[in-house]
Amino acid sequence: MKIGDMMKAGIYLGKEKIEIRELPLPEVGDDDVLIQNIYSSICGTDVAVFMHGPNTGHKVNVGGEFGHETISRVVKVGKNVKDFTVGERVYPYPRYAKNDTKRAGTIGGFSEYILVLNAMKIVRYMLLMSIFRTNLQV
Repeated sequence: MKIGDMMKAGIYLGKEKIEIRELPLPEVGDDDVLIQNIYSSICGTDVAVFMHGPNTGHKVNVGGEFGHETISRVVKVGKNVKDFTVGERVYPYPRYAKNDTKRAGTIGGFSEYILVLNAMKIVRYMLLMSIFRTNLQV
């Protein structure tokens, strides 16, 4: 990853409106982790917000990155981060991945990358890893 790199992101634009946009790749601060989404799924609250508009499921800001159910891989860590290593698979818990417990719907699960601020609050994903490795090319 080079400075100036871009990523694709699913942006919520309101009822029945989502657009894929190119955004600058987030810069990693000293206490942050950049994760690359490997697998993402659609939650019932994603469907509610898409079909009925804002304030009908998880909080999703119009113009914000959409999605919150994702399994990711650590691709870059800040210099103060000791608990995570590049290549490690993680589950970015939606209520903490953006350091704001009200943002569950806007963490960027439908984006290529998520910047996790204050990486101590990320939850390690350990469950079913052997199933993923056995059944899927990761």
